[in-house]
Amino acid sequence: MTSSPDEPTAPHEPTTPGEPTAPGEPSTPHGTAAGHEPAPTIHDGRLLGVDGLRPVSPSLVPARYLAAIPGYVIALALAVGAVVLAAITSWWWIAAVAVVPLAVIVQSLLLTPRRVRAIGYLDGEQELVIARGIMFRTISTVPYGRVQSVTIDEGPIERRYGLATLKLTTGASGEAPSLPGLPRDEAERLRGLLAERGVDRMAAL
Repeated sequence: MTSSPDEPTAPHEPTTPGEPTAPGEPSTPHGTAAGHEPAPTIHDGRLLGVDGLRPVSPSLVPARYLAAIPGYVIALALAVGAVVLAAITSWWWIAAVAVVPLAVIVQSLLLTPRRVRAIGYLDGEQELVIARGIMFRTISTVPYGRVQSVTIDEGPIERRYGLATLKLTTGASGEAPSLPGLPRDEAERLRGLLAERGVDRMAAL
């Protein structure tokens, strides 16, 4: 049964951010810029320490391995030197010193993936939350109104893997918060978001 052309049609109701426009269509996340999709959210507090944090790029793992190669070479040279010195002098207790640099290399190789997976962030309505650390967990909350400047740093190794580090400057004393391992597009999205919301919060004061 078809309706008559003279029958009034229902008025179009605007959709709000975060609601699907039609059945089967994906919703637009609140606060995301066009063309920049945020990282998927992990709802597992056992992994990142806070429910709902977004993980950084897994490419940060090989990037950190590559950056650590000079340190690995130095530590390995110290271990070999200790063993050689022990063999020359017959002071075999010196060989025990080689355990220290070897332990540093092994723990770095084993724990780097877990350390990267422990880094997370969440751009909430009022603040940016940054979490990191395994044994000594650190969760920083930066209100948007306190953000004075936002910069994006890229070293040669980060550019090789398409990564960037987001650095914030606030009015508080101490070390400025930073967020490593972000894809370049996500770093740009966060910089624009922090600048926009920071201006809004300052204007509201």
